[in-house]
Amino acid sequence: MARLAIRGGPKAVEKDYPEAFKWPVFGEEEKRAVLEVLGSDDIYGVIREFERDAAKYFGVRYVLAQNNGTSTIHAALFAVGVGPGDEVITTSHGWLLQIMPILACRAVPVFVDIDPKTLTMDPEDLRRKITDRTKAILVLHAYGHPADMDPIMEIAEERGIPVIEDCSHAHGAEYKGRKVGTIGDIGCFSLQAGKLMTGIEGGMLITNNEEYYERAVLLGHYERVPELRSEFYRRLREDVVGIYGFTGACLGFKYRIHPLAAALARVQLRHLDERNEIRRRNMDYITKGLQDLEAVEPPYVAPHVKMAWLIYLPRYYRERLKGIPKSLFVRALRAEGVRVAEEGGYRPFHLARILQLDDMYGKGCPWSCPHVRGRPKYGPGQLPVTERINELLFRLEVVKNECPRELLDQYIEAFHKVVRYSDELLELM
Repeated sequence: MARLAIRGGPKAVEKDYPEAFKWPVFGEEEKRAVLEVLGSDDIYGVIREFERDAAKYFGVRYVLAQNNGTSTIHAALFAVGVGPGDEVITTSHGWLLQIMPILACRAVPVFVDIDPKTLTMDPEDLRRKITDRTKAILVLHAYGHPADMDPIMEIAEERGIPVIEDCSHAHGAEYKGRKVGTIGDIGCFSLQAGKLMTGIEGGMLITNNEEYYERAVLLGHYERVPELRSEFYRRLREDVVGIYGFTGACLGFKYRIHPLAAALARVQLRHLDERNEIRRRNMDYITKGLQDLEAVEPPYVAPHVKMAWLIYLPRYYRERLKGIPKSLFVRALRAEGVRVAEEGGYRPFHLARILQLDDMYGKGCPWSCPHVRGRPKYGPGQLPVTERINELLFRLEVVKNECPRELLDQYIEAFHKVVRYSDELLELM
């Protein structure tokens, strides 16, 4: 008689509890906040209120709320002076909207490999890739695990290179007691619907550097230009007089956050730590329950970090389980009622077709720009960890909200059950 559900046996997960996985979570507090904006005489005032709250939470001087996380990366690159021909070091193991703003600045992405345990930037490879044309380092805190910032900052400070943190996976995460986004020169956050705190759409840039803040304002916040303290920017604001009394000029982008998004994000910020703690408690419990499985390795969490579980990526070693392919192992887990997907981490972006285009922006740009030293070669074999890691990774959906302990126990049992009765899978190969 079959024991695995994929062969007709009973499921290990007897009840799904959809509320445990629901995200985003909006309650009466968010609804009231939206209605307050709609009834306000100052409909944009909530944006400044959100920025003040965020500045207090992160302990920084400046917060600039924007319309999405991608625009915050563009603004951060512009703020530190990235332009045509400059090199920006980042990881290929990341989302395209982490990387494409580099090209939007007509700059050149230079990719470094990742640490095989944390899936974040490898500081040693970073050191090897720096040149005299490196203008910025863009660090992704992948899946909620902070990058190893001490050596990254040490390398950057030796060469006088600014560090931009992409914290879109890691709101509220900490590295050695410091919140991510406050360690480098600029922190960038997405507030998209799937993120740990959300305005449905939105973003925020944080920094303690006044010059960087003012340059980010100049790029995409025309209404704030009159407030800037730089003498140069004060001259700019005299050039244009608006019909509503605004004076100023920006560089043609409009990156202001929607007021309703700011209202939602402001409430979400109040609950960020408690909601992160629920995720940590749930996923730490599952991690502990999987640690004795030889073929499955839970995600690594460094002892000096406070994790923010946006995505949970275990590893599967087929050679430790009779050669059973990952695809079949994942199918068996799914049959048991586990929310799991075979697709794991990001695909290596340095192998993406878009980087092979000869004429990305017209007239050969950016590769034939006179400021570019030479077109980089992006291809297989350059980043061995990045290129191989997805063979091991698969994705277990994060249990985001409070749930009965029995759900977590049944998830753990599903893994053990598939391993215990793996002989039944051999017959499906």
